Amino acid sequence: MDCRRPPIETPLLAAFFCIAAWLGGCGSAEPLPLLPQADCAGAVTPVAAIQGEALRSPMEGERVSVRSVVTLVLPGRGLFLEDLPPDGLVSTSDGLYVDDGELAATVNPGDRIVVAGEVAELGTDDGSLTALTDLRGYRRCEQGIPPPISDARLPMDRPAREALEGMHLMLQQPLSVTDVYPLAQGRLGISQNEFLPAPTEVARPGAEAREQRRANRDRLLYVELGPYEPGPVAVGTSVLAAQGVLGEDRKGHVLHLSAALPAVPMPIYRVPPPGEDEVRVLGLNLLNYFNGDGQGGGFPGARGARSAEAFADQRERLAGLFRHVQPQLLAVSELENDGFGPGSAILDLRADLAGPEGTPWAVIDPHGGAPIGNAIITVGLLYRSDLLEPEGPPQVLPGGVFNRRSRQPLAQSFRHRASGLAFLVVANHFKSKGGCPADGPDADKRDGQGCWNATRVDSARRLSAWVHELAGRLSDGRALILGDLNAYRLEDPIQAIIEAGFKDLTASGGFRPEYSYVYGGEAGTLDYAFASEALRPHVRMARILNINAGYPPGAELEPFWLGASDHDPVLVDLRLRQAATLD
Repeated sequence: MDCRRPPIETPLLAAFFCIAAWLGGCGSAEPLPLLPQADCAGAVTPVAAIQGEALRSPMEGERVSVRSVVTLVLPGRGLFLEDLPPDGLVSTSDGLYVDDGELAATVNPGDRIVVAGEVAELGTDDGSLTALTDLRGYRRCEQGIPPPISDARLPMDRPAREALEGMHLMLQQPLSVTDVYPLAQGRLGISQNEFLPAPTEVARPGAEAREQRRANRDRLLYVELGPYEPGPVAVGTSVLAAQGVLGEDRKGHVLHLSAALPAVPMPIYRVPPPGEDEVRVLGLNLLNYFNGDGQGGGFPGARGARSAEAFADQRERLAGLFRHVQPQLLAVSELENDGFGPGSAILDLRADLAGPEGTPWAVIDPHGGAPIGNAIITVGLLYRSDLLEPEGPPQVLPGGVFNRRSRQPLAQSFRHRASGLAFLVVANHFKSKGGCPADGPDADKRDGQGCWNATRVDSARRLSAWVHELAGRLSDGRALILGDLNAYRLEDPIQAIIEAGFKDLTASGGFRPEYSYVYGGEAGTLDYAFASEALRPHVRMARILNINAGYPPGAELEPFWLGASDHDPVLVDLRLRQAATLD
């Protein structure tokens, strides 16, 4: 017997539930009492008085009765009410949450009910929802009333959202999906703009970045989808409007949808094949490519796939991505650092690239089969051996920050078989912003760059000097730096590489911003391609392919290889027969 039964409105039903509760052992659970019919016309407290103008109700802990229209029911949880007519004040909300799953199972949107209970704040001081709890009783007074709905627009700051808390809203403005990561939990982030930039992607660290973060918060709103499946969505999907009730939980304000999101389907992403006289270079963070014991077992490992089936899915998606993009030289990060022998992760990756056709791919092995450094993950270089030929031994930069924090860079000079020109490629992966120290030069300075910034700056300076030296000696100064540098475009490490004379090849010069990673609804660039001055005339095209980071993780997508990693790949087409310019 489910003891969470609906309120009882007839003596016969009441008797039935009493007997059923006794037979089923439900204990002393009682139905929610009916209030007198006279309460439908009696004195009540306006919802606006309960909400007040502050973050918390001025009537918290008091017993009140309200008579309002149901606007939205959250099955098994509660419902939202709204006064009709409203009080007309923009500084106070006319909506209120009722925290009672039994009542939610009984009433419907459009019911005008009177309900008595205690005013409470659900949640913390910084994120609480004013509600009625511990209900004393209810009565349905009318049915079929069109629920009230108010116009609202983003951006909305915290006071504006608080003044609309619990109200049924219509956002009739161009909106975009900006966070798909919580889709598995039934939520999406939408924003006023097509993209919300990571603060230090577009603003200098410090005061400017903090102001950008504040502006992003005002433009971002999370929606709880409820029964309204959105269909295939990605970051940047256009949304024509949003309708629902504004609630709040420990994660902040959330719009509980009362109608489906009218979204415009995203176009299928297509990448043109490389030209006949071009070399296509791809940089990609693999999202922890760990292959267990290399024989189909050994899962879960220290990172990556938790089962053989999950690894098979990861491999299939990556192989599909490679078939579509058609790289000829691949620089990767987050590769399992288990050497180069049979069963190693990099040899499995080579098989992914070769495919059933057996395309000739080879790997760069700098230490005769031994791992690169002592980190659990590493970088790697793989290349089409029918198009490119290594020139000279591989180079690794150990020591200092590259022994302790950042992964050791791997460099190799290649000669293009068709043209005879040589160029240097360097794979990198700088220290992330996780696991912050409490103090010292690498502590978070609260300027938008996160922790370990000093380590990343040191990595950038050492890398730049090393690449200049190698390229001058091995490839007539032609060098391409690729990798996940864990810093957005205007942060100190990226500026250090630019100041050393390397060009950021994917920096946006047009209206549409570039990004390779999305976190908390904010999009920015962590994955880069930098060219030395001598290589720039040979760069035919450079772009970030937005085929991973903006898609829901683990979702069934079409084509299936979308979302193969949490980072987007960086593509560079080099024309080595003659000089070229960027498109």
